[in-house]
Amino acid sequence: MRLPSLKEDFPKPKMWDLAAVTTLAVGGAAMVANLLAAKSTGPGSALSSTQTSLFVTTGLAVCVGCLLLLGKTSKEGTIWGNLAAIGGMFLGVTGVLLAAALWVAA
Repeated sequence: MRLPSLKEDFPKPKMWDLAAVTTLAVGGAAMVANLLAAKSTGPGSALSSTQTSLFVTTGLAVCVGCLLLLGKTSKEGTIWGNLAAIGGMFLGVTGVLLAAALWVAA
């Protein structure tokens, strides 16, 4: 009985997988920026409508981009690209909801 080799058993990421991981990172960075912008405002003050619109638009762009990448990674990519695209869609929708909730709550 031989142990599995990591080099042989794990598929190499393809271009679309890396694009999905990059979009996932952009969604995470946008969510962190949204939280930091909300924390920088004082109690009782809200994010401006321009900032909220920017965060909502960025979240929607990440979500739609990851949905398109999921179609591409499911056809040509590996499981890592599929998981990154699903995670990016989750972050995109969560970012939209977070931006809207922070705008309404203040």
